[in-house]
Amino acid sequence: MSDKLRVAVVGVGRIGIVHAENLANQVRGAELVAVTTSRDERATEARRRCGDVDVYPDLDTLLNEAELGAVVIASSTSAHTANVQACAEAGLHIFCEKPLALNLPDCGAAIAAAEEAGVTLMVGHVRQFDAGYVEAERVIEAGEIGKPIVFRAIAGDQDPLPPSFADPDVSGGLITDAGYHDLYLARWLMKDEVVRAYAEGEALVDPAIGEVGDVDNAVVDFRFAGGGLGTLFVSRTTRYGHDVRVEVIGEEGAVHVGYLRDTPVNVLTRAGVCHDVVVDTAARYADAFVAELQAFVDSVREGKPAPVPGEDARATLAIGLAATRALRETRPVVVDEVEA
Repeated sequence: MSDKLRVAVVGVGRIGIVHAENLANQVRGAELVAVTTSRDERATEARRRCGDVDVYPDLDTLLNEAELGAVVIASSTSAHTANVQACAEAGLHIFCEKPLALNLPDCGAAIAAAEEAGVTLMVGHVRQFDAGYVEAERVIEAGEIGKPIVFRAIAGDQDPLPPSFADPDVSGGLITDAGYHDLYLARWLMKDEVVRAYAEGEALVDPAIGEVGDVDNAVVDFRFAGGGLGTLFVSRTTRYGHDVRVEVIGEEGAVHVGYLRDTPVNVLTRAGVCHDVVVDTAARYADAFVAELQAFVDSVREGKPAPVPGEDARATLAIGLAATRALRETRPVVVDEVEA
């Protein structure tokens, strides 16, 4: 247990650089030894924020030349399955950002690769490690709001990502990308499975997103196996801030998680009252990003099961795929349909 786990981060884009910096500076028992990127500016930024780490141009070079115990995969979703398979074959423990894959067969292939290699596979469900959601889950489990009957969520990003990322062939599309965490929370907090989904959406703000076949705003309605109801508003264009909120309503009460104001300060002038906002996911879940990687490193070093296994990722993706199909086909879709 005294030896640190040698970890590399595959892809240091928006979330990858967060993981790299946390591994370099905050996660106990881990040592960030390398990152991969083919872009000079990202290599420079990684070294600025993480120290003098080795930078490799691609995963193949990393696996051939670096001495590692684990990897954090933060590449584009479309590359996740192949990257998981390659790292598993190399005998490395794997933390993979969500979604695990773009479709269920690829999810299954990634899970099977890790199982066959006997390595840990954990998926980045960061909100399970956020203090607010942890407390909400405790309240629900303790029966303080009675039986949970309705799940409601808002998932809003301030500004659209580049159309190249919004392309469903790259990210999976708005619902399975930006709405993924909320779909996972729906299962986790309601303690039930989603069986049917319906969605409406459109590229209402950014025409470029529509041109690549995606939408920038959508509303998803879903039903749970036990009869409960759910709704999710997911957006890439909440200009007023990074608006992420969840509410679970029970027979005897409700629990709310989330906030928009970053610091507890209101400025009052003749013009009115204003306050700052949370700007992005990295800021809102800064502590949770550290906690989830700490949980991964601890599970590997202690030989314990990963807190978020691949099967949870697969079940969540199935809901996202059903909702996305409902959006495309303008009809309710039973989740079991996407299993066919």
